Amino acid sequence: MRARTFSLSLLALLTLSVGGCATKGDTDITGSLPDDVRARHPINVTEGMTTLDLIPGGGPGGLTDRQVGDIQSFAAEWRARGRGRLVIQVPTGSTRERDRQAAHASREIHRILISMGLPPNAVATARYPADGPGHLAPVRLEFPVLEAKLPHPCGQWPGDIGYGDPEESNRNRQDWNFGCAYQQNLAAQVEDPEDFIRPRAESSAWAARRTTVIGKYGKGESTTTSYQKETVSTDE
Repeated sequence: MRARTFSLSLLALLTLSVGGCATKGDTDITGSLPDDVRARHPINVTEGMTTLDLIPGGGPGGLTDRQVGDIQSFAAEWRARGRGRLVIQVPTGSTRERDRQAAHASREIHRILISMGLPPNAVATARYPADGPGHLAPVRLEFPVLEAKLPHPCGQWPGDIGYGDPEESNRNRQDWNFGCAYQQNLAAQVEDPEDFIRPRAESSAWAARRTTVIGKYGKGESTTTSYQKETVSTDE
């Protein structure tokens, strides 16, 4: 009972001391400033599209060795970032020869994707109109992905904090563009934009290392890891 009374008395004392620091004219609250960088330049997670354009016509199956490598890399990217089906867009309406080459190349692309382990129901084929016979229309591969980006470009200066209302200048506000590049770079560097929505699950512990540390702790030994320093000879 005595301990409970002490705790309540201490809380009341702290409340009075904090309240004594405040004055009637104070209006700013530290920690809830209206010009927070994250609110002014928010990172939005939206759905985008990753594409790969291929001009058919060379090599076995209508594809060059470089194009085959690009398709394989694109398939690996789909495994890592894909949020839907991978679609092969085949152009039509160009010359008869180009339409034939595009159809031939699309079948070879489909075969390469399936050979890399993509499920057959994850690959689809569609057609789109070419812009006339003179258009060198590519065979386009595309799939939806999540993208993290700002809703506006950086480098904008809608106001000047150096001039204008003296009351606003005295508030020590940030300029509008402050923090924009930081937020933009952070959005570009994150591997998976879904990390902005929710954290990843914790990985499992290293059982071998944990057993070693617990064993040393039980013996009263140091549990820190020691690294052997390498000596570099300066003799020639």
